[in-house]
Amino acid sequence: MCVWRNSSYELDSFAPSILHKLAVVELPVHLLAAYVIIFKTPPTMKSVKGMMLLMHLCGAYLDLFISALSNQYFMFPAAAGYTQGFYTYLGVPIRWQGYMYVSGLCLAGVSILGFFENRFTAVVRGKKASLLHEKWRLFYIVGNYIFAVVFIFPITFTAPEQSYGKAYVREILPCVPNEIIEHPQFFVYAIDVTLLTCIISFASVVITLQCIYFFSRTLIYLSSRKAKSQRTYKLQLQFFIALSIQIIIPICAIIAPVGYIAFACATSYFDQALNNIFVNVIAFHGLISSVVMLGVHKPYRQAVLGMIKCAYLDKKLMGSSAHVEGTTAIVLSSKRPSIHPQVYIGPGHNYLPVD
Repeated sequence: MCVWRNSSYELDSFAPSILHKLAVVELPVHLLAAYVIIFKTPPTMKSVKGMMLLMHLCGAYLDLFISALSNQYFMFPAAAGYTQGFYTYLGVPIRWQGYMYVSGLCLAGVSILGFFENRFTAVVRGKKASLLHEKWRLFYIVGNYIFAVVFIFPITFTAPEQSYGKAYVREILPCVPNEIIEHPQFFVYAIDVTLLTCIISFASVVITLQCIYFFSRTLIYLSSRKAKSQRTYKLQLQFFIALSIQIIIPICAIIAPVGYIAFACATSYFDQALNNIFVNVIAFHGLISSVVMLGVHKPYRQAVLGMIKCAYLDKKLMGSSAHVEGTTAIVLSSKRPSIHPQVYIGPGHNYLPVD
């Protein structure tokens, strides 16, 4: 089924009009989250600091990639489309921008896997050693990251001859205006989406099953109260719940788009308005993750609230202080009045009384 409504939601300008504004919001939030992780992580969370920072950076890059660096205009169920954004301006080939989009999604998944593996090792196995000091763990995590980078290569290097590919897209999507297919940046990644679907499905299953294994093993261990003490058990359980909330809530921003893409490819259903919405809504994943992280973890929440409080108090102090020049300030107390000399503390500041 091919649906084209001649709506503004179907145009290639729809996503950038929203995502570019979103990038302005995302950048400071991601920078704040990175600052808090690096400088405000307490010693009790030291074992997860590295993995948490890596997970945050992967999610933040995926956000900024979609919202600013490479706005996607994909046309599922056809594996075709083009991009707009900073990478396009720099002349990065559309083929490689598509590769970076898919591999970026997989890297975000692997970073979540590494996070759950870290908790499993620390809580269930009781090992606090750094990942760099355990070779098999290092090989395992690095192997997953290499997999995320190379798994889509069979599609990246086997794109069809483009004139033939465009003719195929016209055949299966007859409702699409010809000027879109003739766009200078239009690129057909594959004619038969079966291989593409199988490769992406395989990568999704491999990463998801590993995440489920580490998550369930850790949850079962904590539920069995095998921790060394009641206090340790309580802290570990609270921390694990907070981490799970931080990860699970943003995943909802990925599940819906992946579900729609799978549906479109399986049923050969084309609706460019839905493509524009679902393909680009993934840009909210990292932003939601950063906000949730700063909210659910008490040390981070207190750090952010402390920054806000300090900024508010500084502003209030500067706004409420009286500028009395060339006079004396009389302060009344319950005992007797006292006269305080004024001290000038610098240009742009007020005169302050000193005892």
